[in-house]
Amino acid sequence: MNFCTRIAQCFVYFYNKKRLITKMNYRKIIVFGIAIAILGFGFFAMKQFSGMKTLPPERPPVSSTNYVKVNTVEYREIDTEVIAYGRITSSQPLNLIAEVGGRLLPGQIQLKPGINFSRGQLLCRINDAETRLNLQSQKSEFLNLIASSLPDFKIDFQEDYPAWQAYFESIEIDKPLQELPPVKSNKVKTFLATKNILRDYYSIKSAEENLRKYYIYAPYDGSIATVNLEVGTVVNPGANIASIIRTDQLELEIPVEVQNIKWIKEDTEVEVMSEDGASTWKGEISRIADYVDPATQSINVYVNIEAGPNSGLYDGLYLRAVIPGDKLENAMEIPRRVLMNENEVFVVDGGVLKTRKVDVQKISRDQVLIRPVEANGLYEGDSLVIEAPANAIENMKVKALESANPANSQPQNDTVNIEIQSTT
Repeated sequence: MNFCTRIAQCFVYFYNKKRLITKMNYRKIIVFGIAIAILGFGFFAMKQFSGMKTLPPERPPVSSTNYVKVNTVEYREIDTEVIAYGRITSSQPLNLIAEVGGRLLPGQIQLKPGINFSRGQLLCRINDAETRLNLQSQKSEFLNLIASSLPDFKIDFQEDYPAWQAYFESIEIDKPLQELPPVKSNKVKTFLATKNILRDYYSIKSAEENLRKYYIYAPYDGSIATVNLEVGTVVNPGANIASIIRTDQLELEIPVEVQNIKWIKEDTEVEVMSEDGASTWKGEISRIADYVDPATQSINVYVNIEAGPNSGLYDGLYLRAVIPGDKLENAMEIPRRVLMNENEVFVVDGGVLKTRKVDVQKISRDQVLIRPVEANGLYEGDSLVIEAPANAIENMKVKALESANPANSQPQNDTVNIEIQSTT
């Protein structure tokens, strides 16, 4: 009885659950159907409204054309110039080195930096009192020796006596000794040697030469650059008293790149000017170094400049020099920007870009001086490209436009400037 009751209860449970599930599925179907209907209505409405909109007319495809500026190649004879920069230096800077010792005394000018002096002026001196007194003592002994020898000359060498008598009378203690009378015979020479006249004479001349070392005179017109020892200081032999520079003869030291040195020759007249071009001077190339400066990797060229009073030239001044170079036949100047791979340029040939090789002679900041080469070279009459697209490549189709400012439109025998910047 209980078993049958259990079975009946289970049947009723599953029947009611099935009805509940069926009812839930029916609701889901209704909701899904409504969603489908709404989406369909929206799609239909969109199609209707889009059909009412007026479409813009289709644009024809734009064809891009690459334009390049060209110049006609024309070779001619060109005068070259090298424009370089350098600094003025003294042609003869000197150090005043003491050759003797003693107390440093003033000369005819103040021993101060910036003081100007003239050739022959006494710059400074060293106290020579003791040396001068020793020299006078030697001369006194020498005078006594000559006086004691005159009787022998009068007896044994009568022909030479007047000359030696006159020499004796010419000797003054405070003045340099004059040259000895000429020795005419071996007997006279022997006599002079035995009396030690020759020995004493040359000892005195040596002392006179040494006395000159106490006085330092100006070897040229110039200026004192630095002073290392003040007046009143006791100096030793070899001490550097001061340094001086020459102001009437100046040099412009110009570093020139190795590849451009071949165009420069010695004794060439150079135009030198200030950086703003307001002042100009004339100079001449005095020498060209035969080695490369390891610091600048250039070769120094030296230009002599005559500096007169109030010339405006000073040691250390930075100047610009224009150096005439050689003439270059069958050449052309082109903008530096058109040069590719060191020796190639573009030309327009049959409406497309082609590369041509050139022989580069000189390179400046903005310009390049070239000459033609035989194989695949740039020939007279070619259309040289001076402005091209950034993505220009060989065989690109282009349309050529003649430039309003041809690169080589200068008159015959034009001058090409090669500008060099100094690194000193």
